[in-house]
Amino acid sequence: MNWRFDPVQKIRSNEAAIYLASSLSDLHEVDRLWREVYGRELGWLHADKGTLYGDRYHPHSVYLLATVGGSVVGTMRLVRDAQQGLPVEQFVPIDKIRAEPGRRLVECQRLMILEAYRNQRLSRMPFGILAALVKGCLHWCIQNDVSHVVADLFTGTQTTPLSPLLALGFTETGLEFIDTQLNEPDRSIALLLHIGELFSRSFRSDSAFYRYLMAPDDAIDVYT
Repeated sequence: MNWRFDPVQKIRSNEAAIYLASSLSDLHEVDRLWREVYGRELGWLHADKGTLYGDRYHPHSVYLLATVGGSVVGTMRLVRDAQQGLPVEQFVPIDKIRAEPGRRLVECQRLMILEAYRNQRLSRMPFGILAALVKGCLHWCIQNDVSHVVADLFTGTQTTPLSPLLALGFTETGLEFIDTQLNEPDRSIALLLHIGELFSRSFRSDSAFYRYLMAPDDAIDVYT
């Protein structure tokens, strides 16, 4: 993605929404969230360092932002599989995941929501902000012909979304490791989601949640 300089903050609806970062002002919001949640709250990153998102994966990344009342309260980074590999490969080989021919991978990481908004359900996000970010991820993946999503999660931290993602349809790969990039001794595991399998669930299941995930939604603006 080519980031454009946007001297005027883009005016967005005061209603809850998920959208793709598309300007430097959006990236400033990403950096602010990383500092607040992974830095000051959890102590996983050094909040006083320079730009936190500007690593070697940034040129191959897209960022989802969640807004409530015009304020950015959550984010997720999707890293495309390219020459630099996926972030999880800093810690563990994923040959097992790549073994199936034709798989087109992205890694979902840096999924975070400000503490005050983690348990909120809103009229435009009836299953919460986490579910809305996951929905944005899925719709972006379908549009961009991604077949599988890799997620790198801590197993035992208080904020880990491990249980919700397993319930959603992510499966354990058996790959466990220590994420030495973050200041956290807990073990991490790699999960894998088959997009086509999840999509088919919306037709096989009577669950309102699966219908929500796949339904068109004007609160989800991730289409390029």
